[in-house]
Amino acid sequence: MRQCCALKAAVVQGDERETKASGGRALLNLGHTFGHAVEQVTGYKRYLHGEAVGLGLAAAARLSERLGLLPAGESGRIEAVVVAHRLPVRLDPPLDLAVLMTAMQRDKKVRAGKLRFVVLAAIGDAQTKDDVAIEAVEAVWREVGAV
Repeated sequence: MRQCCALKAAVVQGDERETKASGGRALLNLGHTFGHAVEQVTGYKRYLHGEAVGLGLAAAARLSERLGLLPAGESGRIEAVVVAHRLPVRLDPPLDLAVLMTAMQRDKKVRAGKLRFVVLAAIGDAQTKDDVAIEAVEAVWREVGAV
């Protein structure tokens, strides 16, 4: 735990106001772009923050695979860890896709009108990406239970 806190502090110190064009403090938000949308759409009542981010982590891993960044099958490994910690990886009940996409546009990581995602090149190797096709994001939402 101490090591995790020290790593997080170093990342925050290196990019206190999250202004780096890529990487930096934004990397601490893996899963949050999807998770925050879930929280907004459910009025912050259906999922605890950690549950929404757990679901978002699974979605971000799926997106990373879909983009060809994360090797095939790795999202399944990540989902298994999320489930092992009794966190959801699917929307229950399903949520409306259009409403989720609108909520994502309100995320603080939107830059110049483009969604900015934290994605994985490998487990433990995150990066930011802002040129993600909307169709890929919508496909991931459907995979995790959006309708």
